[in-house]
Amino acid sequence: MFWNIFKKKQPKQTSRNDKSNFPIASDKKTIEPKSFNIPVSFLKRLMPLAQLLTENEIQKLHITAASFTPGAIVFNRGTEVESLAYIVKGNIFMEADNGSGLEINAHTFKALYPLSAGKLHYFTAIAGSDVTVIYLPKTILQSEQSAFTPLDNKLKISETLQDNPFFNHFYQHFIEGELQIPSFPDIALKLRKAIQQDCEVADIVKIVNMDPVISAKLIQVVNSPIYRPISPISNCFDAINRLGLTTTRNLVTAFSMKNLTKSENSPATKKQIQYNWLQSIKVSSISHTLAQLTKKTDPDEALLAGLLHNIGVLPILIFADNLPKGAYQPSDIDCCINEIHGQIGSIILEKWEFPNKLRQIPLQSTNWFTSTTEDINLNDIVLLAKYHNILASPEKIELPPIITLPAFQKLETQPLTPQMSLQILHDAKQQIAETMSFFSR
Repeated sequence: MFWNIFKKKQPKQTSRNDKSNFPIASDKKTIEPKSFNIPVSFLKRLMPLAQLLTENEIQKLHITAASFTPGAIVFNRGTEVESLAYIVKGNIFMEADNGSGLEINAHTFKALYPLSAGKLHYFTAIAGSDVTVIYLPKTILQSEQSAFTPLDNKLKISETLQDNPFFNHFYQHFIEGELQIPSFPDIALKLRKAIQQDCEVADIVKIVNMDPVISAKLIQVVNSPIYRPISPISNCFDAINRLGLTTTRNLVTAFSMKNLTKSENSPATKKQIQYNWLQSIKVSSISHTLAQLTKKTDPDEALLAGLLHNIGVLPILIFADNLPKGAYQPSDIDCCINEIHGQIGSIILEKWEFPNKLRQIPLQSTNWFTSTTEDINLNDIVLLAKYHNILASPEKIELPPIITLPAFQKLETQPLTPQMSLQILHDAKQQIAETMSFFSR
C-alpha cells in the first residue's frame, strides 16, 4: 500500500540492439555544470528553501545547472551528496541496487524536492529524457540549526509571516511575555524532582498513586505485550520496578500530557486541539514501534518525543480562541501554526527543562531534510513516524519521495528498508493500536 512506488522491474532478455533499458552512461552526453540564473519566484517554490531562507538570501544563492541526454547518469548511488539537485526539465529514474525505484518528472510536485539530501546518494539517478538539473549549495540545510535559539524572545520569521496580521498580533504578545504557555503537568514535575533527588521507589509510588488514572495506565502498560511480564502485575510498586525509573518518568509525562488538551475553549478550538492530540498519539505510537524495530533509540523516549513534536500548536490555538470571533482569517492562523509551531514547541520544552535532544524535536521535525547526526537518532524516528502517519491519512497532503529523506537513508543497513517498511508497520498495527489505546482512553 505505502510502497506501490517501488515496483520490482521484471528481468527480460536483451540483445546488443535492444535499447529498451537505460544504456551505460559512458556513451551519453553530459554538459558540465555552469552558472545559471533562475527566477526567484520559482526558487521560492523549492523545498525546503522557503522554510529556511529569506527572498534576499535566495537571490544570493550560487546556482549551477547541467544537462543530460537520455540514459546519462546524473549521480551514482553510494557517492557523496555535494549539493542539492533539482530536476527542472525532463524525467529521471531513481534506481535502487535491486533494480526497483521510481520516476520523477519535472512537472510534478515531487520535483520541488531535492533528488537526494543525505550524506550519500541512496539511488542512482538516470536521465529518462533530455534533462536539466540545477544545483544549490547543500549548506542551506544547515541554516536551520543555528537560526533559532529558544528563549531569546526571537523567532525566525519568514516574509510571508511579516504580512500576516494574526502573526503580528501573536508575536507582540510573545515578545512582551504575555503569551499563555501551558504549565508542565504537576505529577510529572513532582516525579522528575523525586527521581533527581534519588528518592526510594516507595516514594515514587506515592507520587504516581496521586493520580489513579495514571497509576492504572502504568499497570496496563506493564501487562501489555510490549513488556510481556512473566506473571501479571497488579500494583504500582511492581509496575515501576519492572519498568524502571527512566521509563516510568517518560510514561508518566506522556500520560499526563492529555490534561493539557482539556480546555474551556470554544467547540471549534476544542475540536482542533483534540485533532492535534490525536495526530500526536498516532506519531507517538509509530515512533515507539519504529524505535523497537531499528533498535537505535529508546522506544519509550521515542513515544514521548512523538507526543511532544507538535506541542507548539497548543498556545497558538488558545491565543486565537481568546480573540474576538472573526478577528482574523482562518488561513492566517493556519499559516502561523505551520510556520512557527516548531519554534514555540522548543520554547515550551526549554521552559519545562526537558533535555536538549527532546526540546529540539518540535523544531527539527518541521523540516523533512533535517539531519544532525550520521546515525539514526530520535528526531529521525519522529520524522519517519510523522511521514508514515501522513501517508496513511485519507487527507491528500503532498509529500517528498521518502527515498530523498536523510532520515530514511540512514536505515539502509537497518531492518526497515523501502521494500518492507510499510509491511512491517502493517504487521505491527496491533502494537500501534495497543500503544494508542494508552492515551485515547
